Amino acid sequence: MNLLLFLISIIFSFIFYSFHNLSILWNFLWYNKYIYLNFTSLSLSWNLLFESFIFLIIGFVFFILFSTFFQKNTQINTTPYLKNWIKKNFKTILYYIGFILFYVSISMILKKLNFNFDYIIFSINIIIITTFFISSRFFILADLLKINNVIFSSIYIFLFINTFLIKQYDFLIIDFINSIIILFSFIIILYTDKVLLKNKSDGFVLINFFIYTFFFISFYFNLIFNNISFIFSFISFSLNILIYYLLRKISFFKNSKITLTVLWIFLSYISIIAWIYYLLFYNTSYLESIIIGILFYSAFFNFKIHKLYENYTSFVFFFISAYFIIFYSYYNYIYLINHNDLSLVFYGFTISLLTALSTYLYKYKRIYDYYIMYFISLLISLIVTAYYFYINPFDLFNLWIILLYDSILVFLSYNKLRKIEN
Repeated sequence: MNLLLFLISIIFSFIFYSFHNLSILWNFLWYNKYIYLNFTSLSLSWNLLFESFIFLIIGFVFFILFSTFFQKNTQINTTPYLKNWIKKNFKTILYYIGFILFYVSISMILKKLNFNFDYIIFSINIIIITTFFISSRFFILADLLKINNVIFSSIYIFLFINTFLIKQYDFLIIDFINSIIILFSFIIILYTDKVLLKNKSDGFVLINFFIYTFFFISFYFNLIFNNISFIFSFISFSLNILIYYLLRKISFFKNSKITLTVLWIFLSYISIIAWIYYLLFYNTSYLESIIIGILFYSAFFNFKIHKLYENYTSFVFFFISAYFIIFYSYYNYIYLINHNDLSLVFYGFTISLLTALSTYLYKYKRIYDYYIMYFISLLISLIVTAYYFYINPFDLFNLWIILLYDSILVFLSYNKLRKIEN
């Protein structure tokens, strides 16, 4: 499976983050018992958090390398592609590893000497940028500026995420200055590559730039609004619209259309998840209709992505957002007024039936689309059945009626699939 490594990385990231939270709880419980520990749970917690972040980044890299975003009708063997990519970029990989080891060793030495590494980042950036502008052969420094900026931006992305998780804002003025310089350096790098050196777009740098921009804006906006769920939702949606409707149509990014496509697709996923989370836990009534409208747009936006690229991840997100709107609207505007559990059950069975019937009204391009539709129809029926027997005593007569309904769904599915396959 192409995304197996991605899933494994995400699972390990979740495991390490879970143990990070457990270590904090362990420290709290033992501290309250006034028992001295020979190790510091705070240090252990920090290491686990760092490792969870590392696995998250590894998972994102695997997702970009192996996911079939743009697969159409042909199967792509990723193994030769991966070998060719490693062969082509092996020296660059060694170059990055060398710089990373250099900065890790420098930071550890400075930490031992009680010196803040942030000032080193500031000094290196200022020296490189200044030399970059005043030197007659400044193009030589373009590569140095690029690799330093990727490493330094990754450090600050980690710091931003860590700050979101522990909810402690201990950034200094030097951190604010460094984050601004890093953002400015990305603009210089992109301009130099595309305009001065006439190079093709460096997709990795462009993705790194947008990831950094996302967390940079989120971090400083959160200092004002103090609601990271809303900030993530709003910024991911705004960047998605900006890339799709503006940036990818500008000639400056003509060699970066594939990279930009990956970005606006991925941002659409983040936007849907963040908006749903915000509606469930932080919703304010005056924003509710606007957010539902955004989710409605995002649903059909992902349906369009699936039609163009046969992207079943987007197809799944289409259903997540569409059915969330359907059930959220019913629950908030009808169920909470009447509090009729049976009406909620009837509504769920109706949606399940309409899902199956929709395949007779709309012609999908691919047979797997029909399989997914019928699977979702039966899944909704199963969930509603479980809910019905949760709120009502078990009764065989009611079970036979539900099974009769399920048989109708199965026959509808079978009849349509038989016609398509024949």
